[in-house]
Amino acid sequence: MARNNLFEKPAFTTWVKYVDDLNAKHPEKPSRMYPTLTKYFDDETLFKLTDDMKWSEKTKPFATKLEDDWLQAGLQSRKTPEKVLVGLGLGKTTDSLLENSLFSHWAKYTAAFNKRYPEEKATMIETLTKKFGDIEVTKMLHTAKSKKWTKTLATQLESAQMKMWLNNGKSTDDVFKLLQLDKYGNIYHFEDKVLLSAWVSYMNVFTKENPNKKDVLLSALGSRLTDRPLNQILNEAKTFPSMENTAIKIQTNKIQSYLASNESPNKVFELLALDEMGDGILGTPLFRTWMNYAKDFNKQNPNKQVSWFDTLRSENNWKGFQVIDKAMENPSTVSIGKTVQREWINTWLNNEKPPKVVFGLLDLNAAGKYTLTNPRFKTWTTYLDEFNQRYPSKTPTVIDGLRSNYDDMNLLAIFKAAKKNPTTAKLTTDLENALINK
Repeated sequence: MARNNLFEKPAFTTWVKYVDDLNAKHPEKPSRMYPTLTKYFDDETLFKLTDDMKWSEKTKPFATKLEDDWLQAGLQSRKTPEKVLVGLGLGKTTDSLLENSLFSHWAKYTAAFNKRYPEEKATMIETLTKKFGDIEVTKMLHTAKSKKWTKTLATQLESAQMKMWLNNGKSTDDVFKLLQLDKYGNIYHFEDKVLLSAWVSYMNVFTKENPNKKDVLLSALGSRLTDRPLNQILNEAKTFPSMENTAIKIQTNKIQSYLASNESPNKVFELLALDEMGDGILGTPLFRTWMNYAKDFNKQNPNKQVSWFDTLRSENNWKGFQVIDKAMENPSTVSIGKTVQREWINTWLNNEKPPKVVFGLLDLNAAGKYTLTNPRFKTWTTYLDEFNQRYPSKTPTVIDGLRSNYDDMNLLAIFKAAKKNPTTAKLTTDLENALINK
């Protein structure tokens, strides 16, 4: 007999009725089904079965009753939330922990336990930290915040984590060490951005409670850290209004010291951790500050000119056009996006890059049926026109570039899709004719 069919058996229904009748006769001494069932099932298995039972109207009432029975039995025996966590099989790993259907049962039990036994109160975050440690819990919450269905809970637990550290009297230095940010590998660069972000978040909470310590804490970092990790912290701190002005002031002074030391823009790009800014780098105030630094450096060194674009290209070569795409999404950064785009075109032209190769560099060979409507296609045709003007002996056509990256069957599919878009309908007709003439 399969275990998951047990609850639908007539004999089981008879047994449940017997227990109900017994409790009706002796309410002062209730009998529970849960202790009997635990002789055959552990909590993890039992709850997986009750979750399945809720899909059936026939067994749903029993599933709800059994869950309540489990909760009351646990409270009666004073079972701690930590023991319940383990009993439900949730104490093995933090991977997808908040997504586990059993987690909600544990959360409900923890709330009931704390209400029944306030003198033994243990919050969820305290229990999770005791079981898995600060680092694993911090990483788990970061991952869970990125998922729609666990974001709210993870945000609540993250807030509880900050409150726990604060209530336990943890200084910012204490949490720095708890998260092992003081290990040797972080002397020149913080490798784990998740832990760093969590620590800066705690620094924000801590300084709100201790506003007189804010400037001292941030300023003291300069004497303890090398420049890149210091700037990594300042970049995070600037995202919090309470620390933004102080962080900007410290970083501005740092940048001025770099110019006084005649540090190259390439080096300063690295020290400011601009390589970590991601696709949105062109829209950050720090990038604009760095561009101004490059101009000032060149004025200061007329015989040692450094191209800001060459630095950006070498640091972000693999995602060169992703940063441009991102900049084009915001009216306030379109101008810098076009400036970087123009620099790329000039570089390819100077290197005599064939248009068919640039087509691939723009990832248009992976755009499929959206090739002609992709904003990068217009960039490519602009490049093609300028290439033909500069190198008139070569003059490849648009259809040549397309056929170098797609076979004719794929091109027909691309044309079919593009014809549905009014902005590319005429272009598509022209390209179809060009293909026929080939």
